[in-house]
Amino acid sequence: MRVSCLPGWLLCLFVGVAWPIHAMAVSVSVSGQVDRPGVQSLNGNARLGDAATAAQVRPEAYVLGASWTQKSRQLEQMRLQAGLLYELGAVADQARREGNAPLAELSAKLRQWLQAMPVTGRRVVRTLDPGALYADDADDLPLEDGDTLDYPQRPSTVRVVGAVRKSCELPHVALQDARKYVKACATQMADRDFLYVIQPDGKVFELGIALWNESAPMVLAPGAIVYVPLDSRLTAGAADAVFGREMADFIATQPLDGGVLP
Repeated sequence: MRVSCLPGWLLCLFVGVAWPIHAMAVSVSVSGQVDRPGVQSLNGNARLGDAATAAQVRPEAYVLGASWTQKSRQLEQMRLQAGLLYELGAVADQARREGNAPLAELSAKLRQWLQAMPVTGRRVVRTLDPGALYADDADDLPLEDGDTLDYPQRPSTVRVVGAVRKSCELPHVALQDARKYVKACATQMADRDFLYVIQPDGKVFELGIALWNESAPMVLAPGAIVYVPLDSRLTAGAADAVFGREMADFIATQPLDGGVLP
């Protein structure tokens, strides 16, 4: 180290001194099928794999249904929810004016269901499997303070929600197409052209179900949700063209064991 002082001044320059800079720690809460649940205090450069290792994710954890939430993503999701609530209210009001009591009742019911869902800040990524995180740095993303990770148990059912007469939860059947689950449930005022599949990892897929746009069969994983949108012909003028997709996107923000059936 070299010290240089200017004559007549109490000012010295310290040259060649390397002061250590420590990244601030981040707190990450990990829950579910882990040996060390709770808040993990990690270094400021921590990544997903570090949190998974600290919590010791169990082999039986259902990693396909794992969820990662971040506070920084809540505002965007809050805005999405507010817009959807407004549109469902507009659909109900329009239905009442037109004398369509069943649609008014269903849309009000869906609005109540949506309003009860928390804004989670869920971030959908390719994988949260601890082994995969260490195998590929591109998947091992950096954490933010206050993040949460949840590794649930493997479920055994599939849910069908949306334009249905009553809550519909069905046993998962290996290799069964999404449309067969919907056929097992009583729908009402459902869209004739599209369904939305929400896989347990939060990824959303649009399925064409009409003759003109029929999609290839889609197999569902345990814990998947099929969202049956309202008939777009009935909601036209009150909800925009992407209303069904945006509803599916918000449902996908809910953790595997969260939310309530409509």
